Amino acid sequence: MNKAPVLIVGMARSGTTLVSHILGSLPGVHIEVEPHALWKSGNFKYLNDEEYDDRDKIAASIRNKLTKDLSGKVLIEKSPINCLRPNLVYKVFPDAKIVYIERNPVRCIYSNYTRSLKRDSFKLSIILKKYFVYTGSEDLKGAISERGLFKQISFKDIPRFLQYTARMFYLRQVAGTLPFGPKLKNFATIVKKKGLLYYHVAVFKAAQRYKKIYSELYGKNMQTFSMENIMNDHNEIKRMLDFLQFSYSEVWINNIQGSFDSERVKESAEPQAIDKEILALLDDNDTGNGFS
Repeated sequence: MNKAPVLIVGMARSGTTLVSHILGSLPGVHIEVEPHALWKSGNFKYLNDEEYDDRDKIAASIRNKLTKDLSGKVLIEKSPINCLRPNLVYKVFPDAKIVYIERNPVRCIYSNYTRSLKRDSFKLSIILKKYFVYTGSEDLKGAISERGLFKQISFKDIPRFLQYTARMFYLRQVAGTLPFGPKLKNFATIVKKKGLLYYHVAVFKAAQRYKKIYSELYGKNMQTFSMENIMNDHNEIKRMLDFLQFSYSEVWINNIQGSFDSERVKESAEPQAIDKEILALLDDNDTGNGFS
């Protein structure tokens, strides 16, 4: 098994959780699922995910925390917010292999949009589960890191973290301008002036721009995989494992595919009445310009 760190990157709601489930089911791996506060170390002064300080000290701290006590296991980390910050990711893990996950653009945007309508960003119950109570699937027990908040941030981060949290809660509870998923620069202004649907199309387009930077930085150590193909074609799973140089058996592949929820697979592809509006925004060259 290749020992290089594996980073699962892609838009929120693009299939990164599915891939972490697949790779986390392999022996000899250590999974880190969305340690957002850790990646924000030294950067809580920024509300958005596009701006950050990537000084050597900050990058080294993030890497050290993620690679400490691996006990010979391969690090696999997934954070959808990293779709907006390839330069920071590269500074932390220049030796990584990037598994970039994509989904049908309309379905991905719609899924993020509906999560925003439900106000799932910075939802108190989700924060408590994410940072204080382990909620991962039982089959990943022993592989997944149960990294609470205080294993992610340093003592020096606490004042800035509290300010950051208070500002985010204000945007969610009072201003009503906190979208789900990765945060573009000026995200609150975009949501207020253009609306949530416009915002999520703008995020998708920004992620596509940053994907090109990922490709330039990582070259042959990055490959793109389709969520739809992963769910429906075992050859896409094999292609991903071959890229990572992970060994597997046909029995294991069949078991993994058999663990997928067929109803969720079907629902993920269902068209919606708002699709034409999403397509129009995707075709609009001005979407996102002047904001990020």
